[in-house]
Amino acid sequence: MIEQAKLLRVFTLIRLLKQGRHTLNQLARLQDCHPRTIRRYLKLLEEVGYHIDEETQGRGYVYLFETDPEKPAFFSAEETYVLRQAVAGLEENNPLRESLSRKLYQTSELVPLADELLDMHQARVVQQLAEALRQRCRVRLVRYQSPHSGTVRDREVEPLGFTDNYAQLNAVDVATGQTRTYKTRRIEDVTLLDIACSHAATQEQLDVFGLSGPAVELVELHLTARAYRLLVEEHPGARAFVLPTVVNDAPDLRYVFRGEVRSYLGIGRFVLGLPTEVRVVQPATFREFLREKAGQARW
Repeated sequence: MIEQAKLLRVFTLIRLLKQGRHTLNQLARLQDCHPRTIRRYLKLLEEVGYHIDEETQGRGYVYLFETDPEKPAFFSAEETYVLRQAVAGLEENNPLRESLSRKLYQTSELVPLADELLDMHQARVVQQLAEALRQRCRVRLVRYQSPHSGTVRDREVEPLGFTDNYAQLNAVDVATGQTRTYKTRRIEDVTLLDIACSHAATQEQLDVFGLSGPAVELVELHLTARAYRLLVEEHPGARAFVLPTVVNDAPDLRYVFRGEVRSYLGIGRFVLGLPTEVRVVQPATFREFLREKAGQARW
């Protein structure tokens, strides 16, 4: 699994470099590793034919060199197929055969392959979780990347079911006994454990922020366009509770969220992350919760 994780990180690095310039430290944070590890991966990419450029001044951005941004210097899929056929026809002892074969695999097909590999990885994670649901056994989510705490660690959970077309897993966190939502793309690997689940799959209902609780509270928020986009991106189920609106004293607040939540923790994290782009309309108890949390900040 260690080698597989390394391979996945290399493909993820290729995709990040294709998206635009990043500093070495930014790439390390996104990959949750040391900058020296990124440096080794970059050297590996150069050895297999990628041209890596790094600014020597300013912030020291790292990026993939392309002669024309509109026309990347890679072969098309059709060109690659023809060239591979030609290379395959070379004598096996031809000294150029191995080199040409290796470089042909560094074509434009490889970047889609990086995305495809991530999709395949997610599919395998979902298959393992589905098997755990069938067996009703606990699992270990290996190196789960929490979008809220920013931590990367293993989580032992009891799966309850999938939501949002397998994009999220509802599960009971064994350490806390609470029901949480885990994004399947943030799971590096899954280990099935020989421990039976003690929670029924329908035991607790979750709100659109993935949290459970005994009480249901109606919350109303006014959102900017950016806050709306982030809300539906992070919590797709919230889309059903959002409508366009007009707020006379704040024209930038163009959307209203009106939905029931079972805990202030999930929606609270979202609002505290966008304090200038979300207005709490109701209830007053939610405002008090936010003020208390903001007062605990270590800024």
